[in-house]
Amino acid sequence: MHVLDILTPFAQTARIGAARVGAQLKDVTEVLGPPWACGSSAGADGLPYLYAYGCLEFATCHAHCQAIESIVVQTDWTTMEWPSQEPGRSETFAGYPTYREVLRALSEAGCPWESYEPLTDADQSAIRVPASGAIFVFNTEDVAEPVLCHASVAEHRPHTCG
Repeated sequence: MHVLDILTPFAQTARIGAARVGAQLKDVTEVLGPPWACGSSAGADGLPYLYAYGCLEFATCHAHCQAIESIVVQTDWTTMEWPSQEPGRSETFAGYPTYREVLRALSEAGCPWESYEPLTDADQSAIRVPASGAIFVFNTEDVAEPVLCHASVAEHRPHTCG
């Protein structure tokens, strides 16, 4: 498996399996098993709101509903760890996909993208997939070719619960 086998469908749909913005954390954990790590920050209900399965991370509502508000795939690891199809088990594969590899994969999948200026500066560049809202951020500092740091999608409208 290659990280682009995960990221290309994510770019097209803003989903990774059961994980999507707006899904309940409990629905994702039914498929993936319990999170391998939880963030140290806690929301209004005292529950953590940062959850991870290796390089796959979710942030949930800070109140009580635990709806997923963002999904981030950290790709700036030499070896990435990822949940397998069997809950509680992991797979590993190489990280650091290059800018050229990502754009080639998106192009081959017929997935249009655009430059994303709000996250582009001297040290990084970013692209956005308009259809899904997925954003890919690349490190451009001290590298021969830009490498993908992370891909993410987030809720951009006010969330209300309880």
